[in-house]
Amino acid sequence: MKSALRLLVAALAVSGPLFAHAQGLTREQVREDMIRYEAAGFNPARANPRTWVDDAQAASVRVMAAHDADGRTHLADRGAAAARCD
Repeated sequence: MKSALRLLVAALAVSGPLFAHAQGLTREQVREDMIRYEAAGFNPARANPRTWVDDAQAASVRVMAAHDADGRTHLADRGAAAARCD
């Protein structure tokens, strides 16, 4: 019985990573991200080799802020719709 339990624990430990995976981005998602970054002021074609990291990080902050604001708007709209349904 003890060996069966050890075998089960070993099998679960080995199979755990098989079920844990991250899904990559599609080409469409990458294009949408680039559009958002360009709208936030980051253009990789005009990137300065000395400041491109700072420019990209600043654009990322703007993109995330817009994403958060958009999410709050959707939640507010959903709450208003739920209030009307009652």
